[in-house]
Amino acid sequence: MKVRLHPPDIFLEGPKKRKTAVFLCFILGITASSMTTAPAAPGPEVRTEQEQARVHAAQRYPFIAEVEREDPVLRKLRLHRMGLDSGDITHEYFLLSSPVVNADTDTYQPVRFMHSKHASALNDNCAACHHYRPADKEQSETVACRACHKEQSHPQAPSRVGLKSAYHQKCMGCHKDMNQGPTGCQGCHRKNPPDHTNLVSLPEDPQPREVTQACLGCHEDEARDFVTTAHWLWKGPASYTVNRQHQEIGKANITLNNF
Repeated sequence: MKVRLHPPDIFLEGPKKRKTAVFLCFILGITASSMTTAPAAPGPEVRTEQEQARVHAAQRYPFIAEVEREDPVLRKLRLHRMGLDSGDITHEYFLLSSPVVNADTDTYQPVRFMHSKHASALNDNCAACHHYRPADKEQSETVACRACHKEQSHPQAPSRVGLKSAYHQKCMGCHKDMNQGPTGCQGCHRKNPPDHTNLVSLPEDPQPREVTQACLGCHEDEARDFVTTAHWLWKGPASYTVNRQHQEIGKANITLNNF
């Protein structure tokens, strides 16, 4: 609601001026009240990029049994003529995580695949990864790897490479050919931490030092490294700490959460 002020009115003298002032205060009060007390409309749920990547990784894709095979060079040219490039990418990165991949072994954590970065490195050659398209013309020109590649020896496409092999053949092959990018396991994956349930023995309600002692039983080297880092050696001025205004205190010189 807009309130238009007429300059001559607010300079009126006498009772009329007081009436005008009261009226304006009343109107502005209503306006301000409506602005401050109106309930906020519910907005869309805000997710971080990592949360979005996890949600996207959990999506299920119907199996695409029939694909249109095309010469790689011709497909590259056709996609280029269609104008497909990195500008069409909706997710900057993916988490390559699938129960199909981890069905037999689950040793490593998901790979964080930088979609935009790879597209840029490949000069927007989408066909380098999206080598075939679904035979159904109604479907998207480019689909996710896991839409066409499922478990090995899929009943509807027994000769097609499984998803785990497809990832590794395509990624490692390209990295070797271009002499860029990792080709070893831990270059792409972080190893899953082992289950410590049967590796560590602790009392029912362990004290902090007992937990640390149990960790040190196997991780002495890591402990030696840690005590040389800023996480252990930090300290700083304590201007607002009673009786320590002229000191530097921190984990480095005064015991603070040093379990």
